Amino acid sequence: MKKTEEREFLSVLEQNISTVIKIVNVYAQNTPDRKDLMSDIVFELWKSYPKFRGGAKISTWLYRVALNIALKTKRKRDNNKLLFVEELITIDDSTFIDTSNDRSNINLLYGCIEELNPVNKTIILLYLDDKSNEEIAEITGLSRTNVSTRLSRIREQLKVCMIKKEK
Repeated sequence: MKKTEEREFLSVLEQNISTVIKIVNVYAQNTPDRKDLMSDIVFELWKSYPKFRGGAKISTWLYRVALNIALKTKRKRDNNKLLFVEELITIDDSTFIDTSNDRSNINLLYGCIEELNPVNKTIILLYLDDKSNEEIAEITGLSRTNVSTRLSRIREQLKVCMIKKEK
């Protein structure tokens, strides 16, 4: 990679690091796994950056690469029958969350998101990152109608889960 490409890549990564952190926190349940997944995602982004042609938004490309690596890693772990440590997912860097919200509600929400299947987890993650249904459809390869329907069902699932966990 040329020096100018390196600087561009680092700039893109810096601008989108919160996205990568969210994906890592949703798909890895403990600190060592989070560090490994973060390294894997950044490495794959680094390798594939020179091939990015601008056919999609840079954020769409970044989501696709990061989510593919996260899902590939999860499948690999599931296939190896590794047991994940059951803990609520927290985001360590307070600059990426609204600190005015009650921390326990955030932990509760991420705990419920963890229970979703991988596709629904991806959809809600994109939704929480203010992506439009069109962008979510483009990133996931689903139709816009399917995304809308799934989002409605996912929100209901999360409500039910949070009510159960609060009791």
